[in-house]
Amino acid sequence: MKFAVAGLVAMLAVPALAQEDLRIDRESLYVTDPAACQALEDKGLDAWMEHDFLSLDFDDGIQSMEFHCNFFDVKTREGSTHLFIDSICELPGAIYPDALAVTPYSETQIQVVSAFEATMAATGQFEMSSEVATPGATLYTRCDNLSEIPVD
Repeated sequence: MKFAVAGLVAMLAVPALAQEDLRIDRESLYVTDPAACQALEDKGLDAWMEHDFLSLDFDDGIQSMEFHCNFFDVKTREGSTHLFIDSICELPGAIYPDALAVTPYSETQIQVVSAFEATMAATGQFEMSSEVATPGATLYTRCDNLSEIPVD
């Protein structure tokens, strides 16, 4: 009987061992609208004129037409797939510090949770528009199709 239970436990553990952890590709560009990947490939920086999206790369931070967050410290921890980022964000007429938690969401997506946005949502000052349940969270999709963004 002990061997049967041990065998069952071993069979259940095998898929967990075989499943690889999702990882964040810190060399890629991520966008909030998957269609923006093709727009960036086709039109370069002009894509922001036609589409409303945020882009994230770990060197330049988060960018859009009227908003950006500069990353100052990207922290990792051995054995974890999560990142913790200290940033300073700016909107027209406003600047604020923010802490971001970045986690893998799927093979091609990451979830970015803003402490500022989560606080604003909790106090009712900011309406949630995310497709995920976590307050202050935004999903970003990795652009795997980009060759090089033309700058004119």
